[in-house]
Amino acid sequence: EIGAFRFRPVGLDAPLDIADHWQRRSHNRLGALRKRHIGYVMQTGGLLPYLTVRENMSLSRSVLGLKNDDTIADLASELGIARHLDKLPDTLSVGERQRVAIGRALSHNPTIVIADEPTASVDPFAAEKIMSLFIGLAEERNITVVVASHAWRHIKRLDLRRLAHHTQRSKDGKTTETVVNG
Repeated sequence: EIGAFRFRPVGLDAPLDIADHWQRRSHNRLGALRKRHIGYVMQTGGLLPYLTVRENMSLSRSVLGLKNDDTIADLASELGIARHLDKLPDTLSVGERQRVAIGRALSHNPTIVIADEPTASVDPFAAEKIMSLFIGLAEERNITVVVASHAWRHIKRLDLRRLAHHTQRSKDGKTTETVVNG
């Protein structure tokens, strides 16, 4: 059961009651909100192997019906992968694939990007470079980034806010609560 969960994307005066949508099983509404306002960077990239870099990065934009403009080319240039736009993911290094995944997550200018260990599969030097680039691009676009990471050294160097959490169950066992602090 959800107590309260509100979300107010840029441009909306009143917050959306996510808990209410969840309880009423408004899956289409929740899906539409996720599709428009949230980007994901999976630990392994999660690129579709039969789509080119350009097509992978354009996926969110296509689903949303956003116009085909210079966004992908500009983003690819900023990420240092412009020369790979017409290649398939399996021809790229692990670090390049992660940059494509970051580009895909940012391409539709979401409100929030959630990244699960986005640099876990690259060496520490590449990880630091990729994280710095990722955070810089998010800052430029005013995007909130939530990163799950064990690489505290990178979090510290990038001067990111570290949040910790713990989950507890009520004495009667009916409620589980996750408390986030930091």
